[in-house]
Amino acid sequence: MSRRLDLLAFAVVIAVSAVLVAAQPVTDPWWVYADADATYSASALNIISGAHSRFFDHPGLPEQELLALTFGAVSLPHGGPTHSWAASEMTHLDRARPIFRGWAILFFVGGAGLAYVLLRRLLGHWTWGLAGGLLWSAIPDLSDAIQIRPDVLLSALVLVVGFFIVRGWERRSATLYALAALVAGFALMTKLHAVAVLPALVLATVLAHPSPGWWPKLRADVARRRIGIAIAAAVWLAFFVILNWNRFTISVRNAHPKLLAALVLVVATYAIVTALRPNRFFDPLYLALGSAFVVGMAIPLLLVLSDSPRALIETFDTLIGRNINAGITPFGHSATEYFKFPLLEAEIVVALAGIAAFVGARRRTAWPGLWFASSALAFVLAALRLGNLRYYDPAFVLAIPAALWLFRRTGSAAAPWPVWIVVAAVVVPTFVHMRDPAHAAQRDERAANASAQLEDRLLKPNEVALVSAYTYPGPDARWFGLIQLYVPKPPPYPYRFIPADARAIAAAAAEGKHVAYFVGPEALAITKPQKLTLMSGTYYAVPVPHAREGTVGAVRLRSGPGT
Repeated sequence: MSRRLDLLAFAVVIAVSAVLVAAQPVTDPWWVYADADATYSASALNIISGAHSRFFDHPGLPEQELLALTFGAVSLPHGGPTHSWAASEMTHLDRARPIFRGWAILFFVGGAGLAYVLLRRLLGHWTWGLAGGLLWSAIPDLSDAIQIRPDVLLSALVLVVGFFIVRGWERRSATLYALAALVAGFALMTKLHAVAVLPALVLATVLAHPSPGWWPKLRADVARRRIGIAIAAAVWLAFFVILNWNRFTISVRNAHPKLLAALVLVVATYAIVTALRPNRFFDPLYLALGSAFVVGMAIPLLLVLSDSPRALIETFDTLIGRNINAGITPFGHSATEYFKFPLLEAEIVVALAGIAAFVGARRRTAWPGLWFASSALAFVLAALRLGNLRYYDPAFVLAIPAALWLFRRTGSAAAPWPVWIVVAAVVVPTFVHMRDPAHAAQRDERAANASAQLEDRLLKPNEVALVSAYTYPGPDARWFGLIQLYVPKPPPYPYRFIPADARAIAAAAAEGKHVAYFVGPEALAITKPQKLTLMSGTYYAVPVPHAREGTVGAVRLRSGPGT
């Protein structure tokens, strides 16, 4: 009976997450979530066709590589992943939509199942797994359920890291700590917010350091699993060959070789001093954990061998506030957003985790504190980086085990009724708002269709219209801002709309086209000839009779850059 209830509860978690996926705009065109679906897909097509990727800011390597391998398999009936095939897929990304959205859905639904399994094992009863899996489905940014962004995969990975950390703390196991470090390194190559789990790993080893014989036990554990490790290594080697089949080289161009040399020197010095004078600071355990962390990073990093130094440096630069973190104003969310859906629901779980950490300290257990330490740091990192909802996904997921622990009785008892009040308070609003992303996508599609109708009426051959930015609804502007700028040698694209960007104007001019109109809601306010200042420069705009479709209008540009 218990086994049947276990399977039924697991099926409920999967079904709930599937319902939430079905409420999203799964069949909408590729450009609806072009950031980052299009960028990751284009980078993956570059990798599998033998070119290079420029997109390492997250760095998002596992997603790019999974997509690349999938694209490679799909290309086989068409002659393999040639440059021409990859270029055709880039310019017709709706053909690739089942691939990138399919993987995204698998990450979301699979993450809910993973949450069930881990919480079931951690807290000892299937009801805890049910509560944990349902809470997973209420991640702050539900649109991530169908996007290939790294946040959902990262949330699953840090949940695994936390599981290994607390199990290592419970058993004083160097093997489990090493597994936590290995997965944390892999997670860092998924997204840099994975650094949030590292302080908890260090804290656990301080509070529950393995016994003096940890090194022989670690080697014995590795030896017992040598067949599984060998199979995993063989699979990795096959992926390595597939993704690097025509470029088994490493390029250090623009990779700051002096910085790389400095990092190697620091690591080597620490290793030598540890070997000569082991003590509390130069503890061999941390050298072993550091090595496991590096191996975890290397697993995805070396699959893009020729770009690996650049990817490593891009990762470091982003960590210290450069690249996509340059010029970011910390705590970008309005204060009122923290008191509304979905951040309010996420904060309830994080707050309960904080209370659990305090209660755990009173009971002389670090179990909930380890989870809360990672969750709190992840929450701060999310708030520092613009405060976009998706950045809070890992912080929310890391808080779930500690929040549930707060209500746990001794032994393997079922979850008590207060747990279900918390689950309802967090999950029900998610169902109330589950169609919000689809409604936003419909608004974008209406604006894109209105713009296309204006395009058909106004644009002549070799003319293009400016739009305000690459985020403007529609495929053209988003193709430029999210594909062309990240592809070393982009294929020709039949632009009709381009963002008001000097680089986009130059790209259109290279195809023999010139700027003729400006299209967007802003054009409706122009009722007489006047100057119009855009990001690309100042234009002289003239109203066009009857150039209006819905909430979108158009004006003729008589002079200005690109006209």
